[in-house]
Amino acid sequence: MFTFKTLFAALTCLGLLGFSLHASGTVASKNGMNHSTASLLASASLGHCEIPCGIYDDHAEIQRMLLDAETIRKASAQITILAERIDAASLNTISRWVGVKEEHSKNIQHVNAWYFMTQRIKPVEVGADGYDEYVMKLGAHHLVSIAAMKAAQSLEPSVQSELARAIQAVAKWYPASQKQAGLTLDSDNWNPVANRSTP
Repeated sequence: MFTFKTLFAALTCLGLLGFSLHASGTVASKNGMNHSTASLLASASLGHCEIPCGIYDDHAEIQRMLLDAETIRKASAQITILAERIDAASLNTISRWVGVKEEHSKNIQHVNAWYFMTQRIKPVEVGADGYDEYVMKLGAHHLVSIAAMKAAQSLEPSVQSELARAIQAVAKWYPASQKQAGLTLDSDNWNPVANRSTP
């Protein structure tokens, strides 16, 4: 439901964004606003989706997060094995595995916050129907972010397993739909998706 509070919040965010862009020098041009900034502000004010409606695939995002968690687990195991050697090649590989762990931890935290917590969990007012479920889902997704942070910091297999369990705990809310399960990435399937007119 569109309310004055929603409009005020949106305009406040846009104003702060414009101020921060101006302060950083990004906005300045002969016309007072460059084309990319104008496009950003226009797109932010017109829609609620970060990507076009109808493109989202909750189940696929969960699967990607599980793949990231498995990558972190395997990288941790490799670091543990290589730590027994003190040679240049092993140290080089260890540093690369550490980077892999950081990258995949950030992937999980980004998708969890940007996609699920921002796009998929709709706010519910205190005392309204569904409020307890809203809080429960926020809490479960918060645990995913914490577990991803800890998995990046630790080499312990139990910490890596906790990350997978945290993701699996939220996965039940995002099962594969019949349509998603049958989607293949051939040219026949791309056209109907691109031409879909409803969200």
